[in-house]
Amino acid sequence: MCLRPCVRSSRALPLRKPTPLAPKLHPATGLPLSRTRGQHLLHNQGVIYKIVEAADIQASDAVYEVGCGTGELTMRLLPLARKVYTVDTELRMVEETKSRAQSGGFQNLEALVGDALRVPMPRRFDVCVSNLPYKISAPIIFRLLRRISEGHPWRAAVLMLQREFADRLLSDPGEKGFSRLALNVRLFAKAVRLFDVKPGSFIPSPEIHSTVIRLEPRVPAPEVDFNEWDALIRVIFSRRRKTLRAQFKKLSTLAMLEQNYKMWCSLSGTKPSAIPFPELVSSVLKEESMLRERAFAMDLDDLHLLLKAFNRRGHGVLQRPRIWTLPLQAVGFA
Repeated sequence: MCLRPCVRSSRALPLRKPTPLAPKLHPATGLPLSRTRGQHLLHNQGVIYKIVEAADIQASDAVYEVGCGTGELTMRLLPLARKVYTVDTELRMVEETKSRAQSGGFQNLEALVGDALRVPMPRRFDVCVSNLPYKISAPIIFRLLRRISEGHPWRAAVLMLQREFADRLLSDPGEKGFSRLALNVRLFAKAVRLFDVKPGSFIPSPEIHSTVIRLEPRVPAPEVDFNEWDALIRVIFSRRRKTLRAQFKKLSTLAMLEQNYKMWCSLSGTKPSAIPFPELVSSVLKEESMLRERAFAMDLDDLHLLLKAFNRRGHGVLQRPRIWTLPLQAVGFA
């Protein structure tokens, strides 16, 4: 029997285009959900019950929620609180939540469409309860901490976070994950890990686990200006394993601090120090014996002393920090 050799065609077959996956639909509402937008909606009623229970909402409380989704958590908050404020970037989500609240006979919901980082927070609220979109977890927590320093503190915040992010937020000085955010949380609030949440509790299921934490503002609130404090922490945590001596010798850092100092002197009518600015900064570190300290290993007391030392010797150095802020839109909660 003669076998004919196999000859491959020189003409390559065209590649088949991948079939686009249909968007995941919410089983109750039929709304399409997008993973890229972080739309992982919590549907596990047991987890929702535990979150609401941990918030300990009183009948006179105003509650602030970031990201209402289809209203699963919101509908549990409405019968407990005097007022519920919620904001979501998706119009269809807000409309669905409003529709559910209206069908349930609730008149205490105020829902806005917009970016939670741009829409001003309610003027006053008692509790923040949220399944936070993971991409904005850090800036939302910073906004909550800033609210404490502004004199309108909230009583508690119960937040769903990415588990790895929660680990960093709750880390101790000297640990690998200790960061600027963890330090700020330690200064302004008490943070407690409540419980972990599996991916199957969401629609669609994320590829990561989640953790629910509870924050409570420290009483009394620390007597520090949040902008000054955060400016100091930004500087020393930009290279957190470097010594403070190396951090404050960096030209860009010295230029920024000197500009702040000169502006403060000009506005306050104060004559600038005759000491060259780099030497002024170095003398503060030397007097506090912190030249060889490293940010990741410093505790709150050390950093508080350093901030006070800068205010004594070079007041205004941290007075006008270049902190990234977002313009507030005209729309906002009443």
